[in-house]
Amino acid sequence: MSIKAREIIKYMEELAPKSLAEDYDNVGLLVGNRESLIERILVCLDVNSKTVDEAISKKADLIISHHPVIFKGIKRINEDDPKGSIIYRLIKNDIGVYSAHTNLDVAHGGVNNYLSSLLGLTDISNLKDYKAEKLYKIVVFVPHDNVDAVRDAMSRVGAGWIGNYSDCSFMTAGTGTFRPLEGTNPYIGATGNLEKVDEYRLETVVSQKDLKKAIEAMIKVHPYEEVAYDIYPLEINGKQYGMGNVGVLESPKSLEEFIAVVKEKLNVKNVRVIGGIGKKIGKVAVFCGSFDREVMEAAKSKADVLVTGDVKYHDAMDMLEMGMCVIDAGHFNTERIIADRLVELIKENFPQVEVMKSNLEEDPFKIC
Repeated sequence: MSIKAREIIKYMEELAPKSLAEDYDNVGLLVGNRESLIERILVCLDVNSKTVDEAISKKADLIISHHPVIFKGIKRINEDDPKGSIIYRLIKNDIGVYSAHTNLDVAHGGVNNYLSSLLGLTDISNLKDYKAEKLYKIVVFVPHDNVDAVRDAMSRVGAGWIGNYSDCSFMTAGTGTFRPLEGTNPYIGATGNLEKVDEYRLETVVSQKDLKKAIEAMIKVHPYEEVAYDIYPLEINGKQYGMGNVGVLESPKSLEEFIAVVKEKLNVKNVRVIGGIGKKIGKVAVFCGSFDREVMEAAKSKADVLVTGDVKYHDAMDMLEMGMCVIDAGHFNTERIIADRLVELIKENFPQVEVMKSNLEEDPFKIC
């Protein structure tokens, strides 16, 4: 069995909205056709010559990667250029690539959330606030007999969610007026006559990512030929997305004990440690991939230790001066974990598709 690529893309962009990506990033469908039929998917961290070979040998139609296959400007696509050769072979073998990068890092249920859970953290919150979900209010005028159907339709696609409450709305009774003109097919009334109808003003809140779906669902079930509705941008925000996470261990551990947990959960033999020898660990900050100085102060004030990757020498010196404790488990190790989770999620949502995790990927750095 197969499914259109656009269905997979739709799911991925609900999981990790593209609007969450950093401005410098390049996410989405980077190679391929949204209308392609997908039977097999390969999930990986990086799209390189090995993973492309693997995708070809396993007859994958789509690669879902964390790191974008096209990141910086490309001047040529040919077999003589390392990056061009990869893209050339993807196109030649009709393999699409969808990449979810910094948007997947910060998404709820994304890389940082999954890393936090894997390390046994609870009470997980944002390490540093990043972006807030923009909210809108939809106001639509509906005949009394149809108001429940319209509200239910919008709620089923994401409108009316406030915290852990669904189907949130407000209704005010009133009178609507209209005059059907020539060429119309009114649900109520006759051409040329002024009609007065008992209606409800139905209003609800919806996030930016669900706005289009809510409008389409509302119009589909609304009985009127021309639907009267308004959209108001709100000053208040919805979900707050963060750079990194911070959480609490079930019980405090020595630094040495916690390092053992990190090694076990990330399946690594060695990590780099900055400061904190002999320290008790209760609160843990995580920041997947490459360390970013923007979270340094937050990690210092909110956590006993920071788990991250790719810490530079001068940043490490500053961390020591600040009295921080940091575990550098590597870029590869702190992000490759999301491949397992993506395989699970895609299998759950698309059982008709074969989903495989790459088994050829490895950390480019070797401990000798």
